[in-house]
Amino acid sequence: MQQLMARLAADRQMLAILLLVLGNLMISVGDVLVKLLGDTTVTPYQYVALRFLLTSLLLLPFWLRLPRAKKGLAEWKIHLVRGHLLLIGSACVFISLIYLPLATANAVFYASPLMTLPLAVLLSKEQVRLAAYGVSLLGFAGILIVLNPAQWHWAGWIALLTAFTMAASNVLVRRLPQGRSVLATLFLTQAMALPISFGLALPTWQPLTQDLWLLLGGATLVGIVYQGVCILAYTMADASKIAASEYSGLIFVTIMGMVLFSEFPALNVYLGAAVVIVAIGLQRKLK
Repeated sequence: MQQLMARLAADRQMLAILLLVLGNLMISVGDVLVKLLGDTTVTPYQYVALRFLLTSLLLLPFWLRLPRAKKGLAEWKIHLVRGHLLLIGSACVFISLIYLPLATANAVFYASPLMTLPLAVLLSKEQVRLAAYGVSLLGFAGILIVLNPAQWHWAGWIALLTAFTMAASNVLVRRLPQGRSVLATLFLTQAMALPISFGLALPTWQPLTQDLWLLLGGATLVGIVYQGVCILAYTMADASKIAASEYSGLIFVTIMGMVLFSEFPALNVYLGAAVVIVAIGLQRKLK
């Protein structure tokens, strides 16, 4: 175990990939909770506003204890943009999971790494090898096999917007200075989007039962873990070298959809998942 930990500490790219796989397992659980919320009276913006509020309240005491230099206030513009990207993406996730099967919605979400490449070049001036584009295109081909464009649903466009906001948010992390606090990034990103989120939620506000609070609290906690893991991972390695690792979540949600919602995938889902796994393995070899 000590040798494994030492190897991971030395190989930052491998550690970043493992973190993204762990993060996508957590967010897959979160998607299940959100899908359950979608069958209730909770509205998309109410879900986002309460999730942001709970996250901010949980993190506020820890953020206040940080030294002023670690609070991240100097980068407030980046946090503001990321917060509202997260607002849009979270609302789109909620809508997508209402109208699409779990695996189908996530297949579109995982177009995010493909979008990460051009955004990384545009926003972070990363040097992206041609092979990296090829690997991501291979992964996206696997997504298309799973999705089956012949059965495209309008909610797929909503899910595609989610993918864009995820990619843009992850790339913007690279604009933050080295040594920033992950906790401060998590707190400021969501706290700064609270006014707009509640402004959108209040006109259609619905009362919440204890069961709904439990679902919402669970989705909030796994969301915090996922965002923290993504921030850590994308600060440890170039986005172009690890982004395809996020495809691993497609495997997790496929299994969860089968077990929890009796959504048994057709053969194309298994074939597409196999292509995604190959893409992840190939990306690991890019240096």
